[in-house]
Amino acid sequence: MPVLRPMRALRYGQDHLHHLDQLVSPAVAGEPEDRTIVGGVHAYNIRQAIRGDTGPLASGGEPPFTHAARLLAQWKQEGVLVRDPRPALYVYEQELDGRARRGLVGLIRVEDYEDGSIRPHEETHGRSTPALTNQLITCQTQLSMVMALVPDEDEVLADYLSGFQRRDVEFWTPDGQACLNRVWRDQDPESQLRLASALRDQVAVIADGHHRYEAALAYRDQVNTTDPSRRERPSDYVMMLLVPADDPGLHCAPTHRICESIRAPDESLLKELSRCFEMGHSTEPDELFRFLDDPGGIRFGLVGAFGLRTLLLRESAKNDLASLAPALRDVDAAVADELLLAPLDELLVGGTNSVADLSASGSPFSHNRSCRQDIVQQTLSGAADLAVLLRGVPPLQVLRVALAGHLMPSKSTNFHPKPTKGLLMNSLRSF
Repeated sequence: MPVLRPMRALRYGQDHLHHLDQLVSPAVAGEPEDRTIVGGVHAYNIRQAIRGDTGPLASGGEPPFTHAARLLAQWKQEGVLVRDPRPALYVYEQELDGRARRGLVGLIRVEDYEDGSIRPHEETHGRSTPALTNQLITCQTQLSMVMALVPDEDEVLADYLSGFQRRDVEFWTPDGQACLNRVWRDQDPESQLRLASALRDQVAVIADGHHRYEAALAYRDQVNTTDPSRRERPSDYVMMLLVPADDPGLHCAPTHRICESIRAPDESLLKELSRCFEMGHSTEPDELFRFLDDPGGIRFGLVGAFGLRTLLLRESAKNDLASLAPALRDVDAAVADELLLAPLDELLVGGTNSVADLSASGSPFSHNRSCRQDIVQQTLSGAADLAVLLRGVPPLQVLRVALAGHLMPSKSTNFHPKPTKGLLMNSLRSF
């Protein structure tokens, strides 16, 4: 792992902790391309800065994020946002649906993927990277953190994290979507140094925030171009949440595939799929979900005008996966791309994709992270012609693929919950 160092977090001040739940925000869909103020939120809610180029401090014709930068400056002046006086490592726990995931937040030195110590796990198309880079340039603040998995085979990080008791929590808050957030601070320089030294040989695999990390790379390179001195700068670091890969609270929800329009009749579609998959029929959604919840084999759910179908990869079809790297042949999303989605491309028609955002790859399939119950209901009601339901990817499988040097298809994973925005931020003006 690159250098880990403590940070002086920028966060909401003591006077605002009693209503922190009104100020923080879960991940906002469409951020940052859709920079519109979300109505009905507190005047100091972090969304005002993350998404808004309109507001009381905005002027027409300004560069993107100018209003956000001006807003952050005003909040600092008013004491709404304050910076911790001493560098700290932050232990961050999120509890949702009875699962508690705990990780470490600090600054990680930005390195190119080719160096191997920080690795992506899935393909990205980079649509939001330029906007996020502009956000860093203009605001001089990292408003969101990157989340990464570490192998932690010796359980050094897990042991460190377990030493923080809930009765000693620094501050905590719900986030408005049933997720409870807890934060502790470690301000002991000796403790920080011991942990940084112990994690020095770890690899960090990005679980969430590839675009934020790539924006940090672009920002670092721009600063290095304008100031080629070799001195260490805040632009050399990114705020990162490090989570042990075998943390029992880690949860990766599925990202399903949706197509709005089908050119082929049902029988052509099902015949094409039956070559590689054993196909069954479900009479009700719960029966289909039970099939998907079985961990055995490569399996998918199919929803369309034909009803509910189960797909189980035939043993004979595994020969058709020879073009995939061995580490990807048991990854549902990779198999779906290879044997299910790609062969159907000529049978499908891209539409407006009102059910989900259009795939950046140009595929007629788009990605949808809604719960599977909603997707089934939407598809059966005619909002889409076809839905392919996937299972969530086990976190250790994400780690194995990345350590083997391969990438899953875009939007293969959905680590949930996302780190809540507004709890911890990182100033890029100074350490």
